[in-house]
Amino acid sequence: MKETVIIRDLEQIKVFAHPLRARLVEVFADKPRTAKQAAEVIGQKPTKLYHHVEALERVGLIKLVKTQRKRGTTEKYYRTVAKRFSVDSSLFEMMKNGKKAMGECRAMFSTMLENTMREINESISEKLICPEKREVEVALARKHIRTTPAKLKKMQGKIQKMLDEFTAAEDKKGGLEYRLVLVFYPLTGKKKRR
Repeated sequence: MKETVIIRDLEQIKVFAHPLRARLVEVFADKPRTAKQAAEVIGQKPTKLYHHVEALERVGLIKLVKTQRKRGTTEKYYRTVAKRFSVDSSLFEMMKNGKKAMGECRAMFSTMLENTMREINESISEKLICPEKREVEVALARKHIRTTPAKLKKMQGKIQKMLDEFTAAEDKKGGLEYRLVLVFYPLTGKKKRR
């Protein structure tokens, strides 16, 4: 499995923008699973997921990694093709003139942010995030920066390197699991905000 795959195809964005498919990518990134096993993890019926799994495989976001015979049927195990996915910035140039492409881009961001809110709400419901649990760190920040594209790319590289070093050194069986959501987006033509 690759560390990072850069999405360079509008069809991949369209497939990835669906909320259920985005959840499936997270589930298949964790470890190889069948569609039935993935359905159990996300609380859906397997029959609802088969065409979503096919769509993810068709555009190359997941791949078949193993088949296994079990009670007269063949179980198919899928895994993401990378640990992380990044969108090629040239796609945004292509989207400037296409309403459909812009809609797919909006849908992709909406899906990611909706999934983030769903997970935050689950953590609050499970009392993982609450005033009584001071030992569990939750950070929320919104920061405005002004920089050049070259310096932004350098900063993103440093952040990625730090995250890679941190996650490589951690034992997956110990401690709590956390999610980090980091979005860089331009505020073209806007005055400095606070």
